[in-house]
Amino acid sequence: MTMTKFDTPAYQGEKDFQNQPDKLKEQFLASWSNYVNYCTINSQMGNPWTSLYDHPRSWYYDPLVTPVIPASSNTVPIQWTAFPNRINHYFQGLFSHTFGEDATDKLHELADIGPDAFSQKYNITLDVPANPCDPNNTQTKSFGPKGPRGWQDEYCEWSVTRDENGNITAVDFTHENPEYWFHLWRVSPDLVLSLYQEILSQPNIKLEDLYLYDANNNPVIVRETGKPAYNPINKWNSGSATTGLSGGAIHLTSPPNSLGAEIYLGAAATILRQVNGTILKDANQLICASQYGQIYRNSDPRIGQSVNLLVQDHDLLITLTNPIALYGQKPDLSMFEMPANANKTIQDCYTIVRGLENNSGKAYYPNNMILHSRFFVPEGANFTLSDIKINGVPMKWGSQIADTFQVQLAGTGIPASSGQKPEIFPPVADAPVLLPNIQYVLDYDVLSASLYNKLNSLSNLTSCITQVEVGKTTDNIAILTYNATKNTQFDFGPGITTTINSYQDLGNNGQLFVVSLEVDSSASTGQKPLALYNTSTDPKYPIAGVLEVVPAGTLPTLSTKKNATALSEAQVEHLKAIL
Repeated sequence: MTMTKFDTPAYQGEKDFQNQPDKLKEQFLASWSNYVNYCTINSQMGNPWTSLYDHPRSWYYDPLVTPVIPASSNTVPIQWTAFPNRINHYFQGLFSHTFGEDATDKLHELADIGPDAFSQKYNITLDVPANPCDPNNTQTKSFGPKGPRGWQDEYCEWSVTRDENGNITAVDFTHENPEYWFHLWRVSPDLVLSLYQEILSQPNIKLEDLYLYDANNNPVIVRETGKPAYNPINKWNSGSATTGLSGGAIHLTSPPNSLGAEIYLGAAATILRQVNGTILKDANQLICASQYGQIYRNSDPRIGQSVNLLVQDHDLLITLTNPIALYGQKPDLSMFEMPANANKTIQDCYTIVRGLENNSGKAYYPNNMILHSRFFVPEGANFTLSDIKINGVPMKWGSQIADTFQVQLAGTGIPASSGQKPEIFPPVADAPVLLPNIQYVLDYDVLSASLYNKLNSLSNLTSCITQVEVGKTTDNIAILTYNATKNTQFDFGPGITTTINSYQDLGNNGQLFVVSLEVDSSASTGQKPLALYNTSTDPKYPIAGVLEVVPAGTLPTLSTKKNATALSEAQVEHLKAIL
């Protein structure tokens, strides 16, 4: 049986739209499936533009093309601890020396408040190797990733609520990817608002709190909808502390914590790597050889090694199991000790807010499918969470809970054809000739405002496909590229003409083009992959999911600036930092 669509994480889309018009629900489910398919196709391609030995990834299959039925016999859960392991790896020794017997407490505090606040509070420098895969490189950089929860990089982010005495009253954990919420917003901002209010129990959240604003404090309008754009790092989904006025954890915001990154990693890990005649098996060596994630995390090394060994040891073609997502697992409640006089149990203090405890009644998926969970003080309790002990230590930080549960995805394998063996490649290397490739195609105004707001990752700009109409010219389209030149050609297919209105060199081999796209009246509708090339002899590797041509009259009529102003120096510096 061949799948006809990718489902939403834990089938949550069906629940979110259960009281919405069927038309909106079907629009959302279709756009979500299309997005996951774009990620799958592009992840199968890998990186033929700047790297050798990273293309194609033929042992990662697309379940919309290849028949597969997930079952316990062919599907493997891959799990890791939710606490950010890079904190332990880099700072256990330093903190033992600096803080003595309080070292573990300080590691948990760092995981809660982040490196900037921690460094300022304790006047300590938290630098890490600039390239941990190269032991001979002595350069360092500040511990990250950047952003309001950037350091919480295990596909699990949390926010802590405290009372006036500093005692913990609630901790929210989210595993939801930002792309899901961009697609929700595109279909219904009002639905997003109601979900924010419900999840955070904050009826005072306003729609305008979620808008993306420009440098003049005006909402940025999405050309395809005529409505304000979504700011994924708005005041209700920003940081690791929740108050009645701001804070909360709705979805993931750390740069590595995206669905696209998860799928790309899974596909990259299917390539076998060999060094000096030995096929690599070590988790961190595989990451360094394949360049698909961050060494010393719990998640990336575990995911990559698990996928690679399924190919290497069992000759299996692999796909991430539908519905693709990151799922929290239930905590080990035996690690919690309640106060002696507590009038509630630890089970009373835990709830699954979004997602599923199990997948009964649906296609097979192993274990829990939790998207959002909460530890909280139940009504009528005679204690706070700070009165509870975890591993014998009073709960002082939300990160102590992160030590008690796992995060999971799953992979489904199918046997290779008779005689088919996986290719074995050396580690990824720089290509001798760098080809142009793209990072994003989006409206310039959205890009400019995103950089002004210092959104910390391209995955936090938008994941929704850019749409243009048949028979119209659409101005002010930004195309972010690598290794392009002023003369780079953009090919969206027959009937679409690209006119370059401005070009800006961003440094670090990055470029920004602002273009007009003229769609001929005879052009076909549908998705249009983009191929770009510096010379006519460059090989063309089209990238899916960057443009969609829709019928005339589909989009609202909005005025656009024909010649966008250049990005400011500050915007360019921020863009260089995240490219």
